[in-house]
Amino acid sequence: MMRNIVYLGSLLAVALSIAPAEAAYQEYKCHVSSTKKGGQVVFYRWKETDLQLKVAGLPGKQLTDHQGKKYFIKEVFECVSLGEDFSSEKAQRLDERTLR
Repeated sequence: MMRNIVYLGSLLAVALSIAPAEAAYQEYKCHVSSTKKGGQVVFYRWKETDLQLKVAGLPGKQLTDHQGKKYFIKEVFECVSLGEDFSSEKAQRLDERTLR
């Protein structure tokens, strides 16, 4: 009986160490320029490992306003974690006025 418990314990330890570590999701805010609204702050939740790829894919991404009209992101100036401040003052002012 004791040998079975030791065997199961060691098997569990090996299984936990082999299990793939899942990438943590992080919330980000991005200062972008769009075809309709000009400069604005948009919010995303991405895996930390995918940040550069996701930011690179934002230009050309289609968004929808509150009336259902579609518009596109033209340029991405900066993306930071939700709790951080943007480096430019213009983006900081936009961030202060943006509803969460």
